[in-house]
Amino acid sequence: MTSGNEYVLQVKGNQPKLRAAIAALHAADPTPAGATHRHEERRDGRQLCWQTSVYPAAPHWQADWAGVAGCVVVVKTVVGPRTTTQQTRYYLTSLRNRSAADFAVGIRGHWGIENKLHRTRDVHFSQDTNGIRHRVAAVNVALFNTLALNFLLTNVDASISYAQLFFAQNFKHFMP
Repeated sequence: MTSGNEYVLQVKGNQPKLRAAIAALHAADPTPAGATHRHEERRDGRQLCWQTSVYPAAPHWQADWAGVAGCVVVVKTVVGPRTTTQQTRYYLTSLRNRSAADFAVGIRGHWGIENKLHRTRDVHFSQDTNGIRHRVAAVNVALFNTLALNFLLTNVDASISYAQLFFAQNFKHFMP
């Protein structure tokens, strides 16, 4: 890569052919020898399992994805008292010579960011559904949301739900 940067990109529904190709690799060999990592834990009365598998990139992917080295499939299974759910996520990466365990740690670490920050923006500030189409306006609203989020978390409470409610009911307390 000319920039010297590496990437791990989640492949979502907007890349249906690539997603199907990765899914087919995984379906043909769900646990590639030496390239699978499994992590299990119990939490809140549920059994959680993450299986991370790494596959080499198909040669023709190089035309569309600079520096692509492989793909990663993470299957999360949650067994609860009444239901079992399974979620599969697909990734493309330029990283070489990394183990499935390395990818598992990195991807799960990123989910923590997604769950803490992006979910807060989506749920509490409706950022994904605000309908703003003008790029500058969208950036300005996102910046304002970040300032508001930081203000609430720093000055009101660590729980954003409580902070929003408390601030709405007591905003005069915060005025100079």
